Amino acid sequence: MSSSGGATLEGLKSPAIQEALGAALAGQPGALETWLCRYGSGAEQRPNLRLAAALGAELAAVGPALVGSGAVTRLLARLAANDAAPDTPEVFLPIAAAYGWAALIGPGRRERGAAWAALGELAADERAPVRLGVREALRALAARPGGADQLLQAAKDWLAMEDRELRYGAAGVAGEVLGDRQVVTAVEDVEALLGYLSDLIEEAATAPRAAERSDARRRLLMALTGACAAIAAHLRAGDRGPAWLEAACIEARHPDVRAALSSAILALRKVATAPAPAVIQRLRQALEGSAKPPRDPTRRRPGTGRGRESRRMK
Repeated sequence: MSSSGGATLEGLKSPAIQEALGAALAGQPGALETWLCRYGSGAEQRPNLRLAAALGAELAAVGPALVGSGAVTRLLARLAANDAAPDTPEVFLPIAAAYGWAALIGPGRRERGAAWAALGELAADERAPVRLGVREALRALAARPGGADQLLQAAKDWLAMEDRELRYGAAGVAGEVLGDRQVVTAVEDVEALLGYLSDLIEEAATAPRAAERSDARRRLLMALTGACAAIAAHLRAGDRGPAWLEAACIEARHPDVRAALSSAILALRKVATAPAPAVIQRLRQALEGSAKPPRDPTRRRPGTGRGRESRRMK
């Protein structure tokens, strides 16, 4: 058996893996964890996400008796709680947990609330491999019918997390997924999406000074850049995306938020489905027009106006 995606799905159907999964659901997870660590490639650049997805499918198909006993959620909670270093095979266990929780989100599933809460905490994980796994699990979830709007609602709930770092971290991953072209075009509630992005701007702008060096907040700002560019280029509601972004540029005051919006506008120049050049120019003017005036306009250095179309706005 290899760690490639093609062999993984067959591996879960093998008697050894099935036996290990059954033992794990009965309270003896050691063998299953060994299999997952061995073939999950958690410490490598490309973890074996097909293995994680296959495990999720197996758990989603578990019978009502085991579901009612809480065996599935106990197993996932154990996998998610593993705090192994990001360069060790054991880091695959929380990745597998993310796919497992995502598989439990569906119509009529009573675990949905617990699953969304667990995914929010995993999205805020400091380890890059775990965040990657959560991001891809959420992206697959958003591809289901109605999944993009379900993710949007969960992302709004995550902004209510009491812990600031968890809130920033979860928002960073959620914003990254909601900035995906396919996810943006799948969202039905356009106003809810734009409202969420406004909430992200508010979250970033009102951060205390102590949080301005936070890695989680930095990821939130990066996600905001991608999401703003995506809604301006791909939103199905005609000109609604560019109009929202223009209004956000006019209102932007915080330097970090302005930098994120500036990067989003510059990114539009490289997108095939971007708004017309005149619209992008209007966005530039909106952001430049809301900038704090220089202390002494007469001291502007010669040549600072060159290359304006590709220069970041302040």
